[in-house]
Amino acid sequence: MKKKFIVRKIFILLILSITVFTVACRQSEEVDKVRAYTTVIENLYAEDSALNSNIKYIAIDTSLIVNLNDKEKADLLNQLENYGFTILEMTIEELKEEGYVKDLYFEEGILFTIKDEPMKRNSITMDISKWRSGLGAIGYDGTVVKYKNGKWEIKKQGNAWIS
Repeated sequence: MKKKFIVRKIFILLILSITVFTVACRQSEEVDKVRAYTTVIENLYAEDSALNSNIKYIAIDTSLIVNLNDKEKADLLNQLENYGFTILEMTIEELKEEGYVKDLYFEEGILFTIKDEPMKRNSITMDISKWRSGLGAIGYDGTVVKYKNGKWEIKKQGNAWIS
């Protein structure tokens, strides 16, 4: 009788553990990952403001972003429209092909490039750069953003570089 009771308790604890794990996983999937990217872009946009002067375009290369699906990438582009500029989803090669970049100079805009790693435990590591020309760029390699208490925070700025 006592053995049956213990087995039943273990079974109930196992079911509860699985339920808690499933709910926790589902909640981490529902994290607004787009906000992680807007957080680092906002931070970098504010730095070296001379790169932002007299621009009409903000371009973003989303080709190296692994954590966002197409819908989330579209949401990211929509949120960037809040800056009041025309948003272009293009690589530097595409900007050159379309005539936006000439002689390594994006006269009317800036390009954000983000290369990230798969999200682990509500944390994303990424390299991010803001580029205007061969001699006008800034970035951080190894930036870490973490989702905690309902918001994304930069936990590690990463290794800075500038040209």
